[in-house]
Amino acid sequence: MKHIIKGFTPTGGDHCITHALKQLFAYHGYPLSEAMLFGLGEGLDFTYINLQHSPMISGRSKILEFERKLADNLGIALTIQKPKTNEQAFNAAKRKLIANQPLLIYTDMAYLPYFSLESENHFGGHAVILYGFDDEKQLFYLSDRDHSDFPIRTPSGLSHEDYHLISYNNLSLARGSKYRPFPANNKSISFDFSSYQPPQKTVLLTAIKHTVEKMLYPSAKLKGIQGIEKFSKQVLSWKKFDAGKLRTAGATNYFQINKDGGTGGGIFRSLFGRFLIEAAAILQESRLEKNGTAFIELASSWDRLADDMWTLHTTADQELLPVMSKTIEQLYLRELTLLKELEQLL
Repeated sequence: MKHIIKGFTPTGGDHCITHALKQLFAYHGYPLSEAMLFGLGEGLDFTYINLQHSPMISGRSKILEFERKLADNLGIALTIQKPKTNEQAFNAAKRKLIANQPLLIYTDMAYLPYFSLESENHFGGHAVILYGFDDEKQLFYLSDRDHSDFPIRTPSGLSHEDYHLISYNNLSLARGSKYRPFPANNKSISFDFSSYQPPQKTVLLTAIKHTVEKMLYPSAKLKGIQGIEKFSKQVLSWKKFDAGKLRTAGATNYFQINKDGGTGGGIFRSLFGRFLIEAAAILQESRLEKNGTAFIELASSWDRLADDMWTLHTTADQELLPVMSKTIEQLYLRELTLLKELEQLL
C-alpha cells in the first residue's frame, strides 16, 4: 500500500518545532508564522548546561513544555503519544496517515541520513512531519525544515530537499532512540483545533509577560538572564579543556546560536523579535515594535559570537576565550536592558 496525504505541502523553515507546527496548523486551516508560534509558546529562554562531552547553551524552553504552553495559550487540546515499542509507533503512524492526518514526531538526528552526522551526535528532540508512506519500497515521506528554497548546512554540505524519503528501519531507529539528554522515545503530538481562537490581545500580553518573567526572574542561576551572565564567566574555565574538547565546545555552541542549527538566527532572539513586531501590530503598540527590532539587532550580535565559536572549533585557540567572555557580558547587559524595557510596557 502507498498513501500520500493530498493537500499537504512541504515547506522550509527556521526552527524544527515551529516549522513542523507551522505546517500542521496550515494544513488544518489555521496558518500562523513561525515567529508567532514561537512567541505564543513562550519559547524564548536561556540555559547553560554542563555536559560531559561539552558545555552547551540553549536559547529556547524545554521540549514539550513549549508545545503545552502554545496549546494553552491558543485554547486547543494537545495530545502526546508515547508508544512503548517501535512496532506500536510504526502502526499508529500509518493509521494517522491513512486518516489523512499529518503526524508531528520527534526524532534522533543521528539516524536521519540526510544530516550526515557522526554516529555519536545524538539529539532526539528534532521535530519533523510525516505525511505519507510506501509499503512496497518501505519508505516514509518526511518534511524537515530544509527545502529547495531554504537550504540548511550539514557536515557534508547543504541540504535542500523539498521532502525526504526515509526507510522504515531508519525512522524506527530515529523515533525509538533513548539517547540522553533528549531521548526521542517514539513521541508524537496532535492537536484538537475545534476550540481554536486566533491570537487575541490578552493572550499575546500573557505570553510576553510570562516570557519576560522567566528570563528576568529564573528559577536557577544557570537559566534566564542570570544564565547568560554565568555563561560569560564559565567560558573562561574552558581553558582547562584539551584541544579536542575545545573544538567540540565551539561546534556545539555555534549550532546552538547560529541559524544553521535551526534557531532562526541569534539563539532564537530573531524569532522572538519578529514575534514582538507581529504582536505590536495586533496590540497597536509602537514601542513593542521598537523592542522587537532591537531584539533582531541583538540576534546579530549573538551571531557574531557564533562566528567566534566556529573559529574556536577550527583552531582550538584559547586566546578566544577572554574575548568571548567580554562579548557575552555585553550581550547579557544589552538583553537585560531590553527585557526591563519590555517589562515596563506590560
